[in-house]
Amino acid sequence: MSAAHTRLSPAVTAPVLAAITELAEDAFGVAASIAATVERALAGRPAPRRADLGAVEPLVVPVLADDHRPVQGAGFVAAPGVLDDAEWWLEWFARDSDGRPQRLVTHSEPQAIGFYDYEHLPWFVVPRETGRRHVTGPYVDYLCTEEYTLTFTVPVVVDGGFRGVGGADVAVRSAEEALLPALRAADARIAVVNGFGRILSSNSGRHLCGDLLDGLSFDELPDAQRVGDLPLAVVALD
Repeated sequence: MSAAHTRLSPAVTAPVLAAITELAEDAFGVAASIAATVERALAGRPAPRRADLGAVEPLVVPVLADDHRPVQGAGFVAAPGVLDDAEWWLEWFARDSDGRPQRLVTHSEPQAIGFYDYEHLPWFVVPRETGRRHVTGPYVDYLCTEEYTLTFTVPVVVDGGFRGVGGADVAVRSAEEALLPALRAADARIAVVNGFGRILSSNSGRHLCGDLLDGLSFDELPDAQRVGDLPLAVVALD
């Protein structure tokens, strides 16, 4: 049996799972609040426009301005064709290099150089196809920060139709700060991995964020090592 398939005791996994869950629920709370705000704003409007998303900014900016919160970016990403005055649109805000919340400016025209085609990215596709929340990462966020990131998204549904996602970004370095106390306290070498076996964080200097753990079959992991309904789990490295 490979290390990744070694069953871990609840004494080892519980503190780490609790830390991951706390981080995830904070990010999903932001994403869900954004989704609810957008759903109210667009309900009953046959041809919504970007101006109808004005309530997103005052909701998100205080979160980004709070240095004690791990969320570094958040907003609404519209499904193509939902808005009457923009085929593609990100109503998104992120901390700049000085930690100040700023609107993210992207190219929203498909023919423009640097156009950001998000329609086929996992953080958009999974909520659209499943109707459920999802966490994507760790991956390098070349659009916002160019660093390893986790993106937490929930579907936005208005009048029975998918309209986009509400989302929140957490830098992996912030996630590791939250997870390391529990990881270091474990009496076994363990890692937090995503559904593809890519490491988010570990207590081993030989296994770094972004490394791919060979031989891992995520679906075969016991429920006691998985983070609820999310594609994250705690696995053994020895």
